[in-house]
Amino acid sequence: MTSPYLFVYGTLKSDACNPNANNLHQNAQLLGSAKWQGALYLVRNYPGAVRSTNGSEHVLGEIWKLNDPETLLISLDEYEECAPRSPKPHEYIRSLEPVHFEVEIVKAWVYIYNLDIDNLKKIESGNFINENQILIRRKNEDIRR
Repeated sequence: MTSPYLFVYGTLKSDACNPNANNLHQNAQLLGSAKWQGALYLVRNYPGAVRSTNGSEHVLGEIWKLNDPETLLISLDEYEECAPRSPKPHEYIRSLEPVHFEVEIVKAWVYIYNLDIDNLKKIESGNFINENQILIRRKNEDIRR
């Protein structure tokens, strides 16, 4: 039996609009905001989260309960490039991790970035959507100047 819970922190969140996010949103229930002990990086136009031993570092995201975990995780593994047929090394790995949700800790699947982070920009806030909005606002301000 697989865990029915998935922690998302980027392009699959409830405010994301793309085919893979839509697939998740139609086949799972959003339980609410959550956080996972880790660090967040900007890969290109999407985030990558890695484990952290620093207890004050957290990635902010959401917990979803999957209707049919085994089926949905197959398609999400394809999207996150960690399916068996995905090129190696895989960009992400899917791992069952302790995630802080409300007053409890839930074991949830987390897609963890699996490539080198040395040249990536760290998202200090741990919140990809906020960081993305700041970058978009700065670009718009530069265009107006």
